[in-house]
Amino acid sequence: MWIDSITIVIYLLQTTLTTQITAEKRQRRYLLFTPATQWGVFATVSVPLHPESLVSVAWFFEANYYSVDNATYFEPLLGDIGAPNIRHLRSVKDSRPILTRRSLYIFIEDMLERHGYPGLCLLRAICENASQFLHNGVLGDLLHLVLTPSSSMSEDDIEDCYYEAEYWGLEGKCDDYVYLCPSNPLDRISVTLK
Repeated sequence: MWIDSITIVIYLLQTTLTTQITAEKRQRRYLLFTPATQWGVFATVSVPLHPESLVSVAWFFEANYYSVDNATYFEPLLGDIGAPNIRHLRSVKDSRPILTRRSLYIFIEDMLERHGYPGLCLLRAICENASQFLHNGVLGDLLHLVLTPSSSMSEDDIEDCYYEAEYWGLEGKCDDYVYLCPSNPLDRISVTLK
């Protein structure tokens, strides 16, 4: 009987030592993918053409990405990355907005000039947008947001002419801007129904 007890104790010691040794010598784990593995993100927006009909218009958005065969392929690229300095991430000096209204308006004016419109047509678009709100769903709301300078925080480097165009549009006095821009760029993408 005491031999059985000694055998059990030896077995438990051996199991404990073997577990500790294998835990110390465990190999590094990898996340493996088959070659040329892809993963994707799909989104669909479907809008019915008429409330009582079954016909709808759908827009499909798809993004596909290739995965690497082994996660260690990233090691030489990334190296040892230390913990980020929290104070540096939260510093006020480095917080610059990615897109400002000024840079957006400069971009729009450049695009208008490339398509044959004077850059001042942006002022006419801002004025007419303020005079009559375009109820065109999501795109109309986005266009209204872009063409309403007062919808964002005021910026120091944006010119006052944009705010003035919005003000005159709210007053319904866009005649000066029609003189500066005879053809309205908004007429190419929208129709005013009366």
